[in-house]
Amino acid sequence: MPLSKGAYYLEVPGARLGIILCHAYTGSTADVRPQAGLLNRQGYGVLCPLFTGHGTTDIQDILDAGPEIWWQDLQEALAFMKERYDKVLVFGLSMGGVMAMRALCEADSQLVGGGVFNSPVISRDGLQLENRFMSFARYLAEKRGDLPAYLQTEEAVRTAHRQQVADIQSFARGFEDQLASIELPVYIVQSAQDELVDPEAVYDLLEALESAKISFHWCEENTHVITTNRNRSDFEASLLQFIQAFDN
Repeated sequence: MPLSKGAYYLEVPGARLGIILCHAYTGSTADVRPQAGLLNRQGYGVLCPLFTGHGTTDIQDILDAGPEIWWQDLQEALAFMKERYDKVLVFGLSMGGVMAMRALCEADSQLVGGGVFNSPVISRDGLQLENRFMSFARYLAEKRGDLPAYLQTEEAVRTAHRQQVADIQSFARGFEDQLASIELPVYIVQSAQDELVDPEAVYDLLEALESAKISFHWCEENTHVITTNRNRSDFEASLLQFIQAFDN
C-alpha cells in the first residue's frame, strides 16, 4: 500500500507501534502535526492522512468529497500502517474523530485502540460549523484572487455545505449502534470552551461506549482545535500517557 497524496508520515524503523492522527473538517495535516512530532520523538511511527478535497485553495474540492470518501481514505491509511507496524492506534480531531471511531467499531487484532479529540461522534443539536466554513470559503477565494466569481456562487456553497454536514451526521449515526461493542481502550478529550461542538454531547458518547476501557479528559480552558491550542500541554501529556500503555 503506497503512501497517499498529501499525507504526513514520520517513520521509525523497527518500531512496533504505529499511530494514525486524522485532521478535522476543512483542516489539513497541520491540525495534528504538533502531536505527530511529539509522538515521533517518543519512538512511534506516525501517519497523518490528508482527507480528499482538503489542503487546496478551492472549497469546492471539499464539497465534492464526503464522509464515505474520507472513510475510504482512512481505510487506506490503516492498511499502510498495518503493513509496517505490529500494532496500530487511530485518533482524530473533530470530523477526523468520527472516522477514527468508525474504525474502532471494525477493529481487528492489529488495531488495538484509539480515540477522539472534540469529536461530534454523537451530536444531538447539530454542529455550529456554517459561519466558520463560509468565512473559510471566502478566505480561500480571496487567496486565489477569485472573490468576485466566488460571491456569485456563495449561496450554492452554503447549501452544499449544509447538506455535507447532514451527511457527516448521518455517517456517524450509521455506526452509533456499534459503539457499545467496542471493548478496546478509548481515549476521549473534550474542551469545555468548544465553540463548534456541544461539549456536553461527550457524555452521550461516554454512555454509548459501555464496554470500552475509557480514558476521559475534560479540558476546562481549551477550545475546539485543541491540537494547536497554546494550552495543550495537559492534553498532550494525557495522550502520551494513554499511548505509552501499549508499549508492553
